[in-house]
This record gives sequence, C-alpha cells and structure tokens, in this order.
Amino acid sequence: MSKLAIREKTRKRCLIVPITPEMRSRLHPVNPEIFPFLYFPDALPFSLYARIGDELVEYIPKGAFDKKYLDELGELLRKSRDDCEVCIKRGERPAFDALIQRVRAEKLANLRKTLPNLDQKTLDIYSALSTASQMVVAGGIDTSVISQVKASATYLVSNVIDSELTVSTLGRMITCDPTLYDHSATVTMISAVISTKLLPKKFSKKEAEVVAQSAMFHDVGKTCVPSEILNKPGKLTPEEFEIMKKHTTLGHQELKQLIAGGAPIDEIVARVALEHHEKWDGRGYPSGRKGAWELDSKNGIHIVTRIVTIADIYSALLMKRVYKPAFEPQDALKIMASESKGFDPDIFMAFLKCVVRSLNAEQKNQASGRILAIGDDGVLKEWQATPKSAS
Repeated sequence: MSKLAIREKTRKRCLIVPITPEMRSRLHPVNPEIFPFLYFPDALPFSLYARIGDELVEYIPKGAFDKKYLDELGELLRKSRDDCEVCIKRGERPAFDALIQRVRAEKLANLRKTLPNLDQKTLDIYSALSTASQMVVAGGIDTSVISQVKASATYLVSNVIDSELTVSTLGRMITCDPTLYDHSATVTMISAVISTKLLPKKFSKKEAEVVAQSAMFHDVGKTCVPSEILNKPGKLTPEEFEIMKKHTTLGHQELKQLIAGGAPIDEIVARVALEHHEKWDGRGYPSGRKGAWELDSKNGIHIVTRIVTIADIYSALLMKRVYKPAFEPQDALKIMASESKGFDPDIFMAFLKCVVRSLNAEQKNQASGRILAIGDDGVLKEWQATPKSAS
C-alpha cells in the first residue's frame, strides 16, 4: 500500500507535528456513522485532527470552520486505511459527545415536524438509547457508561411500547433521515419488543432489562477491531474477516473482566457479546453452537442471544454502511426469510409476523405499496397494494 501524502496546501494551512506513541494514545477516532452530524453547527467546540502516517494534522481548529474541510476529512474516512484516520483528542470527547447529542435532538425534532404521525414515545426512547449507545461504541467502558446503559434499559422497559408502532417508526425514521440511525439503539428496541410483546412466555421486567443491556453491549468488541477493517468500503479479505470475527471473543473478554472486577453487569450480557453471530443450524461463529441452550446447555445458544441475533441482523440490513447499501424493510425481511434456518424458528416467526403486520398497515393505502404475506409453508410472498380510491 502506498503511503498517503499530505498535500502542500494542507501543510501551509494546518498545524502539523510528528506523532509519538504517547500522543497517539490520547487520540479518539471519529465514528464514520456520526460524522455527518458535524456539518450542522457553524462552529465546533473541539478540534478535528487527521492522523496521516506518522504526522498529526490539526485539520479543523476549534471554532468556526469552512465545511469544505469536512468534505476532505470525509474523503479521508472513506479511504479507511491503517496509515490515516480522523480523530479528536480524548480530552475533548465530552464536548464532542455533547455536540452529537444536541444535533441528534435537533434532527429528531425536525423529523417530528416532517413526519408528525411518528410515535413520539418511540423517538424519545430511541434518543435516550442513542446517548448510551454512543458511549459504548466510543470504547473504554467505565462506571458512567454502565450506569447510562442500565438507566436507558430501565427507561425502555418501563415505558410500554406498541410492537408494530415501534418497528414502523424505526423503519420510517431511517427512510427519512438515514444519518439518525443508530444500530445498537435499534437492536435494543427491537430486542425489547420481542422479549416483552411477541413471545408466548413474556419476559419479566428484570429479564427484559437484561435483554436490553445485552443488545446495547452486543458489539462492544468492535472497538478493538482496527478501523481500516471495521470501516472498509469493499468486501473483506478472508484474513480481514477472521480479524473481524474476533470482535465476539474480544467483547466477551472485556465484559468478563469488568464483571470479575465487580462491575454490575449480568453474565448473560457477556455471553450475548460472544454468541450473537452463532446460528440456530450451527453455521455461525465463534464456536458453531446449535439449537437452544435450554435443551443443550453444552452446545446450545442462550434465548437472549437468539433474540438479539434476529434484531441485530434486521437492523444491520436496514442500515447503510460504507460496505453495503441500506435495504428497504420488505427486502430485509425477504433476505432474512431466505436464511431463516439460522434463527430460532419460533422467535423468528413471531418477529416476522409483527413486522409484516406493521409494514402492511403502512402500505395498504398507497398506490406503490408492497404487501407481504406469510404462506402456510412459512414462505414470505409479496404483491403490490391497490389504493382504496381505485375503481
């Protein structure tokens, strides 16, 4: 890989210093998924840096800025190479987090004006979960992060949410403003819906809170995956995929260490971080577990994991990422239905029926609506809706 060069005009404009290991340890990478939020304010309460090779560039100093420089940093993020990254100083992370929370709140308020029929309660809960989610993905779990996650999980479970209204609101939100989408927050809400609303034996409040916490922490191991792999625009090589797969064991190890140190985290939360890529039919990783843990405690998958896995995959399909487009909810369901052997069939069918009802309720009065139906054989079918005004 050729070394990325700093342009001469950048050298003239910016403060550039050689980077030392100690300096690098005090940098925090910017999440590409929330980078678009930085376009909204006219001034930044922190500096944005570009680490290019062995040099640190103060690309956008604290204060007012020309947004063309954000465009240039966005291009740097898309390169996703190990010799460059966009970052802030860890000491300025509180200011960064506060700005992201403020912009998210403003965007949600604008969304409510654009789509006034969206469920207000769902958006309020989602906003609270997003705050906790961003603390988790920032890395470095401490008591404040754990407290925020537990508080947001309690808030979610304590506020009864309508299952179909929730999945409908989440789907319409991402269609209207994809930058608002927060993967872990969405996984958490859907997991809570499944555990409290859709199963024959509903989870208790305490059990549902553990489900929500597990969903919030499920991807914590990705903070240990190199950013050039995590944010790679194209397909991962076999070697890169093996590194990516380690986020399950790395997340499990981090959570187990916290638990051993006295952190108030349930053991199931760590287990879900380890198991959430296991599949019902045994084709998953890291251990190739299969079936239900209740029936086979040695080789089975825990029921909380089986819930979070379904929510995780549905959310990931809806979300636009550097390496994939966003799928419409109908297409996401069709993809999942084609791979249904990887899911607990009872949980997946309950989830599928819920989302199908939600989507059909939205689409049936639209001329371009896509109506879904689940056949007696479990196959998902689709046809175009006929508007009520049609003769």
